[in-house]
This record gives sequence, C-alpha cells and structure tokens, in this order.
Amino acid sequence: MSSSLRYTLLESSDYRGYPVQFRPGQSPLIKEALDRYIDQMEAIASHYEDVFLVRFDLHLPKPDGDVLIASDEANRRVSNLFSTLRDNKFRQRLWGSQSIKKSAYGWCNELERAKQLHYHCWIAVPKGRVENAGSFRPRADGSYDTYGLIGMIFSIWQQLNPEGYAHIHCLAADAKRIKSSNQADMKEAIRWLSYMTKARGKVAFEDENGEPIRVRRFDGSRIQPAENLG
Repeated sequence: MSSSLRYTLLESSDYRGYPVQFRPGQSPLIKEALDRYIDQMEAIASHYEDVFLVRFDLHLPKPDGDVLIASDEANRRVSNLFSTLRDNKFRQRLWGSQSIKKSAYGWCNELERAKQLHYHCWIAVPKGRVENAGSFRPRADGSYDTYGLIGMIFSIWQQLNPEGYAHIHCLAADAKRIKSSNQADMKEAIRWLSYMTKARGKVAFEDENGEPIRVRRFDGSRIQPAENLG
C-alpha cells in the first residue's frame, strides 16, 4: 500500500476477508473509504437479518456556462440528502406502516470526463420495510410520479438543487437482497460496493499555487454494531 495525500491506496483483490474489485493495472482502491463501507455494512447486518442494498448515482444540475457548483457545496447537498432521509423520512411510518430505525449509507464523488462532480452512493435498509428500489417517471406536464425509496430520494435531490433538474440514475440491477447470516451474500455486497472506492476520478483540487486543497471525497453513516450498544 502507498499513500496519496491523506488517503491510503490499496492494491489487493482481497481485503479484511472480502473480495474487492482490484486487478494489477487497474486503479487502486481508497482504503479509508473501503473501511467505512465495510464497517457500515457489517453494522447494519448486525441489526437486521434481511437487508436491502441499493446503489444509485447523483448528478448535479448542468452548469450555466463555466459556473460550476463548488465541491464543498455539492458535498453538503449530498450529506443533506442522507440526513433528510435518516432524521425525517425514515422516522415516519411510511415503510410498511413502520419507521426505519437503522440505515447505513456511503457516497463518493468523482470527476472524470464531465466538468461537474457526480456522486456514487449506496444505502442499506431493513428488507420488509423496503421491498424494491422504487422509481420516478416523467409526466407530460414536466412533473414526476415518484415511487418508493428512489422516488423519495429523487424528490429530495430536486429540492436540494434549485439551479435546475438534477438527475438520478438507478436501475433494477442496482439493488440486492442481503441475508446477513449468509457470508456469500456479505462478500458479494462488499465486492459490489468496493468499485466505488477506486481512486480513479477522485480528483485532488489545487489552489493557485498548485498546493492540494483537501476536499472530502467520500463519507458514510456511522451506526454502531448491535453488540456495541450494550
């Protein structure tokens, strides 16, 4: 492993007993992001036997000319999305007539060919409260019909981006059911999420003097495993 800025780069196809998406010649993984995602998946699995895991991408509104949404502001909006879910929507009895007491999530930002940052995200909730990812569909009048978890995320994301339409990408294949006691399920979940921790595209911004500006590239929930709660 080698260090890049304050992050540690991992070049291994196995980590903490889980398979991860790395092969020689490919982008290394950011160890700190991978640790956060593994810790949070293990924590949510300690609370629920049946977990529903969804991946989705968040895009910011198209820039107005060369005016981009600043990275700190973009990160703040993503954090606000997850806090709105956790502290508001999940506390309501909207999920099989029940609330969602525990959820885990993670995100990372990337900047490759596009000028504006975009985000890869995941969220894990108890299966039974959420049976499928949900969706959103445009109406003829320009509004949207929203369904389930992704529909709710879509609505919140629009509210957080007043500059214009902010796209969300989520396909049916972007959701998995995880049986916590099934080690094969957990290994596949971590392998699946590890792709998001690739260092490629996780840019290091520089100031006018060429010095690195430390911009948060990833974050995630901080729920404690069941055994730590006494």
